[in-house]
Amino acid sequence: MGKIIVIGANGSIGKASAKILTSQNREIEILSRNKDELEINASEFKCSSQAIDISSYEHVDKYLENIDFDIDGIIFAMGSIILKPFEKTSMNDFESTYKQNFLDPIYFTQKAISKMSNPSSVVYFSTVAAKSGFKLHTAIASAKSALMGAMISLSAEYAPKIRFNCISPSLTNSKMSSFLTDSKPMSEGIAKLHPMGRLGEGSDSGSLAAYLMSPEASWITGQNFSVDGGRSNINTK
Repeated sequence: MGKIIVIGANGSIGKASAKILTSQNREIEILSRNKDELEINASEFKCSSQAIDISSYEHVDKYLENIDFDIDGIIFAMGSIILKPFEKTSMNDFESTYKQNFLDPIYFTQKAISKMSNPSSVVYFSTVAAKSGFKLHTAIASAKSALMGAMISLSAEYAPKIRFNCISPSLTNSKMSSFLTDSKPMSEGIAKLHPMGRLGEGSDSGSLAAYLMSPEASWITGQNFSVDGGRSNINTK
């Protein structure tokens, strides 16, 4: 029997995705770098887990060589947030952001392709900033835009066996965004920029990721879904 791999399962979106999938009796394996936290989540979800840093391609190769199941799907609930003025964004900033948000998920995908079931599904995570122009977002917006471009090409290349889709959230409450959301005035100010009047929660995007893993989503591929409280398309001012 195959399993769905959830990468970044200790984060708010990855954890929400894993929780929903296990409630649907889907077989999953969760991956993350923090072994202690991962083991707690694996115990809660009653699933297998592997502590792995997918930025190490040697670790990725070893992991994928040793798995004993077909891959029914992959959810890449991972990434980073970097906010800097363009003139102060170094080439190292661009390179590290590009690697973490584009090259790392693409490398994992490339090495996993031969072990994927027919049919199967892959979900990447982009950002609302790849569609809407925001100040200070040049590095992350460009890296996530590359990921969306790859998703569209992959969906064409591997149809109908593997479906590829992308979810683009706006700011979501998480450990990764805590440098923004821990400040109540800043959090409330950003929330007001969204027509729905709040920030995202892990379950907002996690529920969609889980759906895109399901047979009910079997006619959905090559799409980018904005889960952003309306911010990318609606201006209420």
